[in-house]
Amino acid sequence: MSRRVLLAAGFFLAAGARLAAGEINENDLFSSPVLSTRPSVEASSAEEKPSVKFSGAVTSVVALDGVRGSTENIHHSFLVGNGFLDARMKNDMKAFANLETQIDPQASTTTTFYVREMFFDFNLDRRVYVRTGKQVLQWGRCTLWNPTDLVNVEKPTFIRKIGYREGAYGLKLHAPFGAEQNIYGFLDTGNAPTTDKLGGALKYEFLVGRTEMAFSGWAKKTYNPVAGYDFSTRVGDVDIVGEASVSKGDNVKKVFLDDGFLDVRRNEKEWAPLAAVNVSKGFPLGNFNDRLKVAGEFFYNQPGYQKHFFDDASVYPLRNSLAIPSAPPPASTKAGLLLADNLYTMNYFSKYYGALFTSVGRFIVTDMTLNMNYIRNIDDGTGIVSAGVTYTNLADLTLGALVNLLTGPRNGEYTTLKAVYDVQLTAGISF
Repeated sequence: MSRRVLLAAGFFLAAGARLAAGEINENDLFSSPVLSTRPSVEASSAEEKPSVKFSGAVTSVVALDGVRGSTENIHHSFLVGNGFLDARMKNDMKAFANLETQIDPQASTTTTFYVREMFFDFNLDRRVYVRTGKQVLQWGRCTLWNPTDLVNVEKPTFIRKIGYREGAYGLKLHAPFGAEQNIYGFLDTGNAPTTDKLGGALKYEFLVGRTEMAFSGWAKKTYNPVAGYDFSTRVGDVDIVGEASVSKGDNVKKVFLDDGFLDVRRNEKEWAPLAAVNVSKGFPLGNFNDRLKVAGEFFYNQPGYQKHFFDDASVYPLRNSLAIPSAPPPASTKAGLLLADNLYTMNYFSKYYGALFTSVGRFIVTDMTLNMNYIRNIDDGTGIVSAGVTYTNLADLTLGALVNLLTGPRNGEYTTLKAVYDVQLTAGISF
């Protein structure tokens, strides 16, 4: 077993020895803080009556994609349903499951099923709180980019996802020390056939005046260990959050052109810092405070590609290590190899990004919200303009319309594909 895994396991054992002396968000259901398994005031009594609640949501989607050079739209309709099981037991024990099904008549398999999350919570003498199972962790403070989050298996998306994020399988631990210090840990047991394949993350969170900050670390065998720092503060009526991480060598495979050959590997030599900062503020509009909310976010991604990556249409031979044994090396463009090997992650392609998020509540009517967002790949000048409205009435019926426009020069990150716009019309109900 590697030293890194032993260190992670040691943390959990030490916490146990100490005891011997977010869509429906499970953290909202459990009335918890950001990274919590702390008991709520209502659930603090050991005499709490056990209860089991079932709820759900169904969303119907009609999507239209405009294609460059075509007068016809690509049509896609599908249905997403979620069932939520929330069980409360004595002594602050809880269980939660989020089961999702998608009905897509255009897919090869019409109906698909997912277990997005399934976990249960328990505590040891209310000193250490444990969550085990498949779970989506709130690890990181920014809205879109979370450099310190190496535990979740699915990143947040700029364009609204219909459905819920996939959870990571493992064991989360929270040890509070008064109201000002917390230790969080996560033992990643997913895709680990042997113990030396386990991964682990630790976080120490504390207060300095009005600023909450944390130091964190992540390690897994065959990967470069990552150190992180994040903070959250308020200056006047402006909220500022940020996070950064660094590792000696990158943990993501990239496409390299070496001596005229394309290769896929990780850069093990250079430091790989990542950083994000988010500044947000609410503004009064009419007779309501914070009716208009504006947030700006910036992301620096040192391992990202330089611009003009998609402009290179040259075909290069691949390294022999990537080719079929004893056969001539195949050839590909840079972009072709990137997409063929599933190495592309949207919004993490280049070095510099910026995003603007705005929302207006009580838009036209009380129950309607207007959202207008923009993301830009600063390196290649491409971006996405997103605008939409959401209406929810007292009967939990939600109607939405969203338009996304892909902007900027061709052959950039957001314009390399033929789509030029996307329209989503949604109707959903919660019960």
